[in-house]
Amino acid sequence: MLYLNKLLSVFDFSSLKHIQYRHYFFASWFSTLAVWMGRFMFGWLVWEQTESFFWVGIISSALLIPTLIITPFFGVVSDRIDLRKGMLIWLSCQSFVAFVAFCLFVFFSPNLFSLISLGLIFGCVASAGSPLRLSLIPRLVDQETLPNAVGLGAIIFNSSRVIAPAIAAALLTIIAPEYIFLISALSFAVAVLFNTRLSALPPAKREKKQSKLEDLVKGFRFAYQSEFILLMLLMTLVNSQVGRALMELLPALSGTFTQGQPHDLAVLTACSGAGSILGALFIARQKGEKQRLMKLIMAAMLGTALTIAPILLVPPVFILGGLICLISLLMTVIGTGSQILIQLSTHNEIRGRVMSIWIMIALGGPAVGAFLMGAVAEFIGFNLMLVLMLMLSCIGSAWLWRKRKTH
Repeated sequence: MLYLNKLLSVFDFSSLKHIQYRHYFFASWFSTLAVWMGRFMFGWLVWEQTESFFWVGIISSALLIPTLIITPFFGVVSDRIDLRKGMLIWLSCQSFVAFVAFCLFVFFSPNLFSLISLGLIFGCVASAGSPLRLSLIPRLVDQETLPNAVGLGAIIFNSSRVIAPAIAAALLTIIAPEYIFLISALSFAVAVLFNTRLSALPPAKREKKQSKLEDLVKGFRFAYQSEFILLMLLMTLVNSQVGRALMELLPALSGTFTQGQPHDLAVLTACSGAGSILGALFIARQKGEKQRLMKLIMAAMLGTALTIAPILLVPPVFILGGLICLISLLMTVIGTGSQILIQLSTHNEIRGRVMSIWIMIALGGPAVGAFLMGAVAEFIGFNLMLVLMLMLSCIGSAWLWRKRKTH
């Protein structure tokens, strides 16, 4: 029992004392698993039909591009509606799309076009959820426990990204693909049931009514004119071009610094997932102190640079795995920490729009960064590209050091 208490003391679940957040927390487990399960199934089914990396890239883009393009408009919507109703409608739509995918397999023989079209619809609906979720969390907890709530959310996200594909892959060995979509639909439905227990969360009162476009512009202007929020968004951008982009390039890193065997890549991927979960656990133990969070982000930026440097020495796989784990941990501290600081600096009236900008950078940045870094590595080599990443981390850390006293 003593050892159990010591183990539990490592984890901080203070935000779960808020009964409203507790309902949302359990709903998030089901909905996030369902999202990643759906993403995995679309990619796997397209590969099964085509065995083409090109078409797998197309379906991945179909699932991601809506987040980059239409998320800000959903940010406007989230600032205008009752967040409880918004969550219920969003999850119901997700469940419906997954159920349509199930019916498509049962009654028809889906072709490549129908899979990509349905994947695009799935991505569009999924992109509506992020501004809603990030606007909802601060309404369910107090400022002191907000980092814990965001950290627990990051744990759900990062663990589901690994667990859901594993569950789907295991289920494929015993049931037909359509039933995995049915399980996904039912998981979304369970999330709806949990969220029905939330209290009404009406939008903050606005001084005057504006068009959606005017509201969207106001959100971007607010983020630009707030020096602190702009700084955090830029830190998120730097992080997406360094730590997160490096995680996207793990196959290339494995091929360059290991023997290139599949099990080497599997080890590095597992280490990356473990690091992100550990980073979320660390953030979950923090309090809503802006200065302390800024210092943590600054230290993590510098730590990322110091951790990239030993990779250039071509260490053994087990050491390389440890370095990847640490980079992933630091990357999560930077990304989640910047999200918390923006949340603490934004009021409810405009929160959805501001957080939608963060979502665009946090989710779209790694894809763009991986493309840019991959292109750079193609011309100057992977080692020099890592040096460039190291320099970006150092510059980001120095920049934040200069700005820390003004905020």
